[in-house]
Amino acid sequence: MELGLSGMKAAVTGGSRGIGKSIATHLAAEGCDVSICARGPEAIAETRAEIESHGVASFGTALQGRDGEAVRRWTQDTCAEFGGLDVLVCSLSAGGGTNDERYWYRSFEIDLMSAARAVEEAYPYLKKSKNASILVVSSMAAAETFVAPMAYNAMKASLVTWSEQLAQQYAPKGIRVNCLEPGPTMFPGSNWEMIKVARSRTYAGVMRQQPTRRMGTAEEIARAAVFLSSPAARWVVGATLRADGGYTKGVQF
Repeated sequence: MELGLSGMKAAVTGGSRGIGKSIATHLAAEGCDVSICARGPEAIAETRAEIESHGVASFGTALQGRDGEAVRRWTQDTCAEFGGLDVLVCSLSAGGGTNDERYWYRSFEIDLMSAARAVEEAYPYLKKSKNASILVVSSMAAAETFVAPMAYNAMKASLVTWSEQLAQQYAPKGIRVNCLEPGPTMFPGSNWEMIKVARSRTYAGVMRQQPTRRMGTAEEIARAAVFLSSPAARWVVGATLRADGGYTKGVQF
């Protein structure tokens, strides 16, 4: 299938490792210029090299997801560097954590507000694109009472509602908005690597509930993300796609 992404300009928050990195490199493989932001400058440099190996341009900034002004500047700088923007993927995340109050503030700033800030800055450029698309990366934890009460699950649920609201507001302006809910995904440096060792019973419990008896890969999630972001999905608006290998037991109507 021809996705129609060649020559487009994309920005991915949290694009230096895991799911975000895989989305960024797959967009590059489809012919997009790609900008990323994340914490580590070394990881940014490595990912930019991978992006450029596909013969496209890259841009990247090391920043803290809680730094709202830094996120805004990166978005503005990306649009200036590329001369516009067609695709924005919001995948920055604080990861899991406990129900401790500090995790609520951390998840609010990184998972929710980094996306809100990037969208606000990107909007003037996206509305000039002929194939504008925003993809918000949430989690299947938004739809499940997953593991234990924690900020991560609640903030991911808020992203689902927010993305649908954006979709309704932006569709008349030619900007598609969709949401992606990955299930448990294993990649180098993921929380699941740590949980497998430090909380083996929790890990084993998740595996028992997974019909495929394995976790997803970043590449499997990225392929779904790239399709939703592409002109090939131009009639998909306001959708929430769950990519979890059948983990979630609830029926989606």
